[in-house]
Amino acid sequence: MCQDLRRIAVARCVPVFAALLLMVLLTAAFSSPATAATVTCSVDPAAVVFGNDAVVEGTVDPAVAGQEVAVDLDGVQLKTILTDAAGHFVTTITPDRGAQVTARLVADGSVSMPVTLEVKPRLVGTRVLSRCPFGYSKLAVRVAPAAYRGVIGYKVYHHTRLVARGSVTARAQTTSLRFKTPGVGKFKVTITFNDWNGLSQRALSTSFRVTGKRITVGSSGPQVTALLKRLAYLRFRIPGVSSRLSTNARDSIMAFQKAYRLARTYVFDGNDWAKLDVAKVIAPRSKTPKLHIEIDKTRQILMVVKNGAVYGVICISSGATGNTPEGWHRILWKSPATSSWLGAGVLYRTMTFHGNFAIHGYAPVPPYPASHGCVREPYWVANWTYINSFVGEAVYVYH
Repeated sequence: MCQDLRRIAVARCVPVFAALLLMVLLTAAFSSPATAATVTCSVDPAAVVFGNDAVVEGTVDPAVAGQEVAVDLDGVQLKTILTDAAGHFVTTITPDRGAQVTARLVADGSVSMPVTLEVKPRLVGTRVLSRCPFGYSKLAVRVAPAAYRGVIGYKVYHHTRLVARGSVTARAQTTSLRFKTPGVGKFKVTITFNDWNGLSQRALSTSFRVTGKRITVGSSGPQVTALLKRLAYLRFRIPGVSSRLSTNARDSIMAFQKAYRLARTYVFDGNDWAKLDVAKVIAPRSKTPKLHIEIDKTRQILMVVKNGAVYGVICISSGATGNTPEGWHRILWKSPATSSWLGAGVLYRTMTFHGNFAIHGYAPVPPYPASHGCVREPYWVANWTYINSFVGEAVYVYH
């Protein structure tokens, strides 16, 4: 009897436990949250130039076709796209600034990890506004976006050497850069657009050529000024810095042409500019005594040497027959002006150095040897030689 009662109790309890178990399972099924979708996102390229496109793509897992995905830049929705059957999505964007890019599943708000996208300014173009060898040149730089107001830095190279650098804040879409161009030929300019308002720094290069114009007596402009300054830098005596080439200044051109063995034309042109681009101060034949005069009959130039280096160079004309005496001499006496023993004429700022042979101002002073034996120098520069020399000073004549 006890066994029967035990069987009856168990039979009645089984349905109750089964019902309870079913209720627990159903409650768990309906109360568990749904698994969130996984969204991935990539951007290619990671840095673009303003106005260019970037490709945004990724996947949604679990994969369901037709799910709407939003592309956000810094949390602001830019556009939406739909996934394919594999859960893949792809689109292009044209950003106007750098941002954090994310992909977001619109249905449940699932968001990808952010991806950094950089946007760099675009160089629309450059234009040379002016160019001057051994002077200043101007380069116009046009940038996009037009609203860019960042700092534009620049470095200028000539023969791989840094010759100028600077920076300017953009105040319009086109900005002018002004810098030194100490030479002729190719100049390379590295331009850097610095960070500004969501735009990242960008550096790029451009180049242009600087050429010298033909300069003769009467020529004018900044190239004349730059030429005279450069000749003075190389120790050639000039009548003064001017924007117009005077008759006297052509003697300075002649001295340069003689010193570097160029065609003696009094006209500064192509080969002369090319030489000026690489020319260095000429060296005297002798560094001692520290103060002396050298006369090179081959090149037809006179050099005043101080402290063993060339202090000034002028063009001269020595004896037509080659009779100007060579060797070491000394200034025997000086006179502001003397009469010529050969006839009518005044020898201006005379400095006799051997017998009747002297250094003096005279006209003309042609590109070749033309005197009776003295050393002719242009009138306008004769006083400079005179006041920079003294009685007893060494004079070295050679060919």
